[in-house]
Amino acid sequence: MDVVVVGAGALGTILAAHLSRAGHEVTILARGRRADQVKQDGLVVLGLADFTAVCPVVTDPASVTDTDLLIVTVKTYDNEAAIAALPPRRFDSVFSVANGVLKNAQLQHHFGANAVLGCMANTSGELLDDGTVHFTRNVCLHLGELAGGLSTRAMAIASAIERSGIKTQAEEDIQVVEWSKFVGWTALLSLSVATRSPTGSFLADPYCANLAAAMIKEMAAIAEANEIEIIDQSPMPVASIATAKPDRGREIVMEVGEDLRRSAPEHRMSSLQDLERGKPLEVEETLGFALTEASRVGVKTPNLAIFYDLISGIGALSNTP
Repeated sequence: MDVVVVGAGALGTILAAHLSRAGHEVTILARGRRADQVKQDGLVVLGLADFTAVCPVVTDPASVTDTDLLIVTVKTYDNEAAIAALPPRRFDSVFSVANGVLKNAQLQHHFGANAVLGCMANTSGELLDDGTVHFTRNVCLHLGELAGGLSTRAMAIASAIERSGIKTQAEEDIQVVEWSKFVGWTALLSLSVATRSPTGSFLADPYCANLAAAMIKEMAAIAEANEIEIIDQSPMPVASIATAKPDRGREIVMEVGEDLRRSAPEHRMSSLQDLERGKPLEVEETLGFALTEASRVGVKTPNLAIFYDLISGIGALSNTP
């Protein structure tokens, strides 16, 4: 399979390295210092896997050729610009590992509905200053047709990525899976930036857990107003939290935190990694999008609104000279 991976951050590196090692023809599109690191040292993965892979690196989007699979791994705020810069080539299948659900409409606009697969990544790592990537979580990469149903295409791509060493599964209703992550991810984003703590630590704290449960209830109400089912899945059992009484909702969040403390004590949200590196935060395309949806469907979201202002302010201050 010919694969082009757009972006050489943590997930881009993990995906490109595994697929290349498995024998696929992988090209990675990167820029600046990161492109230089990959050209010089290869794709270095440590942690859950420990190996180095070498694949071609291009810095000019115009040099990307026709390919079987295009994987977009840039942040939500770079997604539109990154895909717009790509030439009008033949991309048989395209998906983005970005957070949130706005990405699918962006991909469809540029590549057409038939090419796009939905994706939810419960897979993570951290790009370190020396160019290595610490692979911290390999739970599941979920793929599926936006129109629903299990397709031969989705199953074949999921199987290829699974065989490369990244746990992957084709889904019959990817919209449910994507929204279920999104409902919980807004709380994870907000609290990771506000507390600047490892994920397990803030989720295990009762005060933070209260806030997480309240935000999840608000996000679940937005999904319900859009007639989208949410389900319990790693990392957050959002359906159970959304329907629980407040005390029980807090307890469920804390249980997730304690489990993460044991299984992935070093796990830190990508939003916290971005904050510490002085990079922009994924606010408008995630929290901002959720607020827009809440207004459109008439759902009150006081906690979401407060955290939108808070995280936007923290992001602005962190980028102030």
